[in-house]
Amino acid sequence: MITLQETYNILLEKKQRIDSSRDRASISNKFTTKPLGIIISDSYNNPFFPIRPRPKIDTAKNDLLLIHRRFRELYGKFESLFLPWHFCVEMVEDRYVVFNTRPIDLRFPISSNEMIKRKKSDDDIQWDEVTKLFFKEKPFDISEAIHILIIGDSSLDIYTQKTYEIIGRTCIVPFIRYFRMPEGVFQRTFPLNVGRKFKINNISKFIRR
Repeated sequence: MITLQETYNILLEKKQRIDSSRDRASISNKFTTKPLGIIISDSYNNPFFPIRPRPKIDTAKNDLLLIHRRFRELYGKFESLFLPWHFCVEMVEDRYVVFNTRPIDLRFPISSNEMIKRKKSDDDIQWDEVTKLFFKEKPFDISEAIHILIIGDSSLDIYTQKTYEIIGRTCIVPFIRYFRMPEGVFQRTFPLNVGRKFKINNISKFIRR
């Protein structure tokens, strides 16, 4: 009889692994000209690399090390210094903190076309209507975007105005200002697979140049 651990190992082997060579500081891994957009997602419902079953609720405990470990277990071929997301946002004690978890000149490690192929073979990855439309319209390639990860499940967590402000002013505005991107949500800033508790329009007033 197959054990629970053996079943878990089989499921891990079915996952498409990300080669750590995509995290090396080579010219082929850098943004070709400049970031073309900004993508916001959470860790639990992530449209690219969902991290489950924990953490689901973002508590005052620092879960970044857990995210790093689970990403290596589920998606990494080899140990990497970096996560695929450029910024991770989580609550530590009584406030949200932004961690830079990928060099900002390093591209996201998979492309839109790779992700579409991956989606067809992985039933674990579910996309909401906004995400489906994003991949249908393809306003830019996901590899050419700055990625912001909110730790937890955005269908359950509660976000204050301070949360939206720190994401807007720390993770989005510098890129909009420096690279002269359009300011409006759904122009170059897209929330993919985020839950109903995360109100993307609340970011709008914090991302003006």
